[in-house]
Formats: sequence, C-alpha cells, structure tokens
Amino acid sequence: MEVLRTEDLTREYGFGDNKVIALNHVSFSVEEGEFVTILGPSGSGKSTLLHLLGGVDKPTSGKVYIGGQSIYEMKERELTAFRRREIGQIYQFYNLIPVLNVEENICLPMLLDHRQAERKDLDELLDLLGLTERVNHLPSELSGGQQQRVAIGRALISKPKLILADEPTGNLDQKNSREIIKLFRELNEKYGQTILLITHDEKIAEHAERILVIEDGRIVKDSRR
Repeated sequence: MEVLRTEDLTREYGFGDNKVIALNHVSFSVEEGEFVTILGPSGSGKSTLLHLLGGVDKPTSGKVYIGGQSIYEMKERELTAFRRREIGQIYQFYNLIPVLNVEENICLPMLLDHRQAERKDLDELLDLLGLTERVNHLPSELSGGQQQRVAIGRALISKPKLILADEPTGNLDQKNSREIIKLFRELNEKYGQTILLITHDEKIAEHAERILVIEDGRIVKDSRR
C-alpha cells in the first residue's frame, strides 16, 4: 500500500535573476514498510524536500499525498493535527525540551494532541530505545546518542504512517551513528515502520533497501539493493 506520493513537486525561492529552483518537478512514491534514503550533497534540495513532505513548508507547485490525503489541500489547523498524528519527524539536532524528562519529551506530541499514551505502548517503546532506566533524566543528563533516541521515541509515540529523518546521525560520533542506524533498521524490519531518511553519507544511505539520489533539485537515480 502506498504511504507517500509526490507529484511534480517544485519549490522556488526569489524572483527574476535571483530566483533559485530548490526542487524541480520531483515525483516518486513510497510503499508501506519501505526504508528509503535520499542521498545528496549540501544544496541538492534534500532538506527542502523533507520540509515539504513534513508539511512545514509549502511548494510553489505540485502535490504531496500521505496516506492518500493531499496535505496541502488541508486547512492549517487540520494539517497541524495531521502532522502530529501521521508524520514523525527526526532532526540532526534533537530539539528536546530541556526542562522535560525523557518520558515527558517522548509523550509531548500526544499531550499537544490532548491524548495520553498507553502505558504498555510507552514501556515497550522505552525498552526498544534502551531508555527504560533513563525515564526521569533530563536531556542535559544524557549522551548525544541517548538524546537522539528520545527524539526517535517522540517521533514514534503516535504510531505515525511515516517517519521523516533529516541527517539523524549528523551530530553523533561513529559509534552512536552505527547504533542509531541499527535502530532504524530494526524499526523497519521488525516493526514495519515506513522510513524516509535524508543523508549526504553514502555509507549511511546503503543501510536502506532503496536509495533515491538527488542533485540540483531533481531525483536522478532510484535504486534498490
């Protein structure tokens, strides 16, 4: 079943001689349970693409469908709720709330949506992330790898249709990077989570079953392992 589809997605900035085409008629789809990486150098348009897929920026033209719904045809309030429930977003910098502990940071999207996580689901997630013994710790009391695991937990708590990860290992050392990628693979292989991960690192990209290469705002290659 198709989870994500883009149709002629285009994003332009500026006008006239100053116009920059960050994305140029990008079309692709992702099926449920796929682990896909988007590989490209800085300035290739990959982060712009992720922002459009996550509903945090609007395209100049084109469409994004998630779970069959055209997200840019939604009203702003509807889109905000949809993002919280159906799209889990993970960034290079963890964006944790410093005064909230591990459990509170993970549960934040549910609280903002006036919902409460099931205790059983939360405990299973904490165990999967290796954070059971850290639930009462603040972000400042955690390593970089642990903070990224909290960010991953926050993205997963609502059981979203799609996880979008923007350079999730970019702020980590080699050991923690390997552990985070191993966790993504486990989420995909064991739990069937659909993941779209952006990276500039070919070694990271090769962990996915499918690689989309982006250059100058266009998808130039779509390969499977």
